[in-house]
Amino acid sequence: MRLPTRLDRYPAKMVSKLADRLMERYALGARRVLDPFCGSGAILVAAHRHGIPVSGVDINPIAALFCRVKLNGFDAVATRHLAQTWIERAERTKEPFPVPWEGKHYWFTPATIQKFERLRSVSLALRLSDSDEGMALLLSYVLAVRLCSRADQRSPKPFISKQANQSRKGRHFDPYRTLRTLLDGLCTLYGGSVQKSQHQFLLADVPNAPSTVQRLGKHSHIITSPPYINAQDYFRNFKLELHLLEDILPFRIADLRERFIGTERGNLLRGVPKETLDANLQILPELEVLQRRNSRLAAVVHRYLHEMGRAFDVVKPCLEPNGCFVLVCGDNLLGGLRIRTWYGLQHLLEQRGLQLFDRFADAIGDRLLAPKRHGHKGLIKEELISAFRFVRPGK
Repeated sequence: MRLPTRLDRYPAKMVSKLADRLMERYALGARRVLDPFCGSGAILVAAHRHGIPVSGVDINPIAALFCRVKLNGFDAVATRHLAQTWIERAERTKEPFPVPWEGKHYWFTPATIQKFERLRSVSLALRLSDSDEGMALLLSYVLAVRLCSRADQRSPKPFISKQANQSRKGRHFDPYRTLRTLLDGLCTLYGGSVQKSQHQFLLADVPNAPSTVQRLGKHSHIITSPPYINAQDYFRNFKLELHLLEDILPFRIADLRERFIGTERGNLLRGVPKETLDANLQILPELEVLQRRNSRLAAVVHRYLHEMGRAFDVVKPCLEPNGCFVLVCGDNLLGGLRIRTWYGLQHLLEQRGLQLFDRFADAIGDRLLAPKRHGHKGLIKEELISAFRFVRPGK
């Protein structure tokens, strides 16, 4: 089922058709499936539909909202009653919970941001994050943010274009009315019955949380689509939502901003051993060309491979002997050069004792892409699916 983008807006999300295909090709009869970069939960939902217990990990708090709503479901009648209480109390409250972000008045009209801040205040009083119904309301709140902003609605990354200025400037977009409409759509998809699925979700930065991730236990399958090399886009895509959600869910913007894999902020090569830099050049010779053209972009690639290697070290102990690791990954275009990301990640997995046994390509022909403008020509046209076995030494 293709989900409406307004109800499933997540950057580079896996289409459900591919997730189902991966389950049927590799995981029928699986004991438990782990997705350590689960995003909005396509792999988790597909495994759940096949009756397979699942574990998901992601650094993005918005991923937690998507996954919990999709996997748990919620009582639609109770949620609509709670929404009515939430909005009525927000309309009456005289103590909004301010968003501590200087940029909020650039993106929202004063009336719009005031309503969001009133909703923030009441969401804490109602403890929305403690229930499935409350999490469904918070997801509708998050999905309303971009729709009620001055941002160009055509782009995955928020920016205020000339067209957006002409069509949206000076208009008031009402969060109360918008989230009610979004909640109706979520009720159709996930409401009506509470699902008691066997799943775990962990909000964590995989490379930096080894003991926490490994407490998830053993899994017969790891199936995942890691973030792209330029994964700072995940923060930029959800910049507005994260600022308005901060303090409602337990995370801090200051912690997240620097931890998204591939970020271009800070000293990218700090902590990356020289032997790792040399090895990366051996794995991807095109990286040496990129270094001559744009050292900053080359550092992005070096950092990405370093952190993905650390992530694989963390999740490998979660895989049972003879378990299956399925990697979904395409190429990236940086500085005019095509970087074979899939090949670099394959090499990292093989270094860690996983053996490739199957591969196929999946063309991306029907995703909603951003408007054409400088920098967007690097969107991949296909992804490679590579399947590995974790074989014990000597077997």
